[in-house]
Amino acid sequence: MVTQPTSTTNAASSSAASSTAASGSNTISQNDFLQLLMTQLQNQDPLDPTDTNQFVDEMCQLTSTQAITGMQTDLDSLSASMQQGNMGQWASSIGDYMQVSSTSISEGDEVVLDPSGSYDSLTLTLKDSSGNETTQTFTSSQSPVYDDTSGNYTIVGAMATTKGVSSTCNYGVYRQITGVQSGTSGTSLVASDGTAYPTSSVLQIIGSGSSN
Repeated sequence: MVTQPTSTTNAASSSAASSTAASGSNTISQNDFLQLLMTQLQNQDPLDPTDTNQFVDEMCQLTSTQAITGMQTDLDSLSASMQQGNMGQWASSIGDYMQVSSTSISEGDEVVLDPSGSYDSLTLTLKDSSGNETTQTFTSSQSPVYDDTSGNYTIVGAMATTKGVSSTCNYGVYRQITGVQSGTSGTSLVASDGTAYPTSSVLQIIGSGSSN
């Protein structure tokens, strides 16, 4: 009479699973897998051996998963490092002024007039919150920068006058950079009014006082 040895494969598996659960982990390491494999092979039924090809396949899958996980971890670390470096570069612009696409200005903002050629005078027209319009005029000997903002205004437009002929004048709105912040959408520059502008939307940065 041949006595078949008792297979303890399931017992070994259950023990490993219990150990994993007890440790509070939902993953199994490569070393744990190898230990489980050796335990199953040592305790397998010689009359009904375990298919080792199945273990090899599982081992390959585990290795591939670990490689992908490691690669993702490396990419996350690289992304975080690049983002920190990017924030460091932008931090040097705190105190400077950034050009934003806006027609609204408030205290601390600057409006820089940019005529296309020579001129005798420049006129900037503003409208306050009550709808009242006011104008600021600059001669050719004055710096074409309006920075005496004491309230909230909307820019109506700017004109350049040469020998009595007026034409539209370009202008740019600049806000002082007071901080840098990082979010899911990337790095943003914080303006003096608290508005955060993605760096991709900033048209230009000039040094503090360089516009005057």
